[in-house]
Amino acid sequence: MSDFDYGFGSERKRSSGSSKLRFVLIFLLVSAVTAGLVWWFWPRNEEKGTGNGGKKEETQTSPPKTQLAPSAPGAGEKGGTAPAAPAGPEKTAPTASPNTPALPAGTPDPESKKTDPADPQLPPKGVITPADQAGKDLPVVAPAGPEDPARRRLLDEAAEQLNAGLYAEAEAKAEKALTGEAENTPFYREAWRTLSAARVNLVYAGKKGRWVESYRIKAGDSLSGIANRFRTTAELLRKRNGISGSQGRIFVGKMLFVTPGDWRIQVSKKYRLLKLIHVGPGGTETPFGVWEVGIGRMGRTPTAEFAIAARVKHPDWYLADGRVFKYGQPENQLGDYFLKLAPVTAPGRPLLGYGIHGAKDESAVGRSLSNGCVRMRNADVEALYYIVPSGTRVVIGDEWTAPPAAEPKAVPRSAEQAGVPKP
Repeated sequence: MSDFDYGFGSERKRSSGSSKLRFVLIFLLVSAVTAGLVWWFWPRNEEKGTGNGGKKEETQTSPPKTQLAPSAPGAGEKGGTAPAAPAGPEKTAPTASPNTPALPAGTPDPESKKTDPADPQLPPKGVITPADQAGKDLPVVAPAGPEDPARRRLLDEAAEQLNAGLYAEAEAKAEKALTGEAENTPFYREAWRTLSAARVNLVYAGKKGRWVESYRIKAGDSLSGIANRFRTTAELLRKRNGISGSQGRIFVGKMLFVTPGDWRIQVSKKYRLLKLIHVGPGGTETPFGVWEVGIGRMGRTPTAEFAIAARVKHPDWYLADGRVFKYGQPENQLGDYFLKLAPVTAPGRPLLGYGIHGAKDESAVGRSLSNGCVRMRNADVEALYYIVPSGTRVVIGDEWTAPPAAEPKAVPRSAEQAGVPKP
């Protein structure tokens, strides 16, 4: 220090040593208390996994609780049941039983796997299920009655001409075979399969005639404008006229083959049939094609009026639980084409997510197995994809349903209508 030392030097040295000793003792004491507290509150091995935060449960002496009886259908989710409320003044949310054994590490929780059901597994092709035998999962078909040999011969000849590529001849003979036949008989359904295929092929590749017109491209035309004018699709114009490329270039003065609309679709859940109706000038209606369809199980296909909101080629499948199956994945059930439906009427519940699409397993056609969508054979829904534009009305009912009185008539085709979407 300085020269002024008052005799405290030795005292300071002793004080410094005792301070260090006291610090070490306090540290040891605090560590011991902390270790004791940790040991006291640390959960015992036999209590881990009980889901109660490590607190020891009292031993159960009461008998196990019986399962609550379900209430009447409709109280919970659609088509399901809801449990009855427990007795007593206090209502609490159900909790996991403390006696439930803990799952081994890495084991997925079975509750986490509960999602909205996907389409059920189809029975093997050709297998008749008990539901089929009871008539609960088959379309209603009118009695056959005695078959006319002349009309049978006409239909057989039409099928042969269809296979030979003689589509106009096949159409004429199939129409004659249908003359006088009652609706929805087995012969009616068979004849419409042949007639529908003949007409679709005429639209794809036929000459100018009943379903095909010619149009000469003018300055300022575009494929979308021509499609809107004739109430058809740009995809059909490309396919029918061999126009390739994403731009779809067309040239002034070139002749195009077009299939004019309007169109209307009816779906009968009872008959499991879809009818495509051509609406000509003046509102004249002519059935163009009739195809078999599958519908939703347990009444999930609604009775309502829709409009085609979007037309999708090679669709991905989006499930309600958030899963997505890309086109081409084995789990994707939508087939090659999807026509998204938007509700026109509001029958008291939301009508979102419905559509008309193909079927990965075509044995589902004619059955009630989907989650509500209308299923078709892939070749049949392909015809709708190309022929029917967005905005087309779709009426789904138990039987054939007449069009609503307010439905607009066909709009005259003229140059002024180019580019105007269908109302």
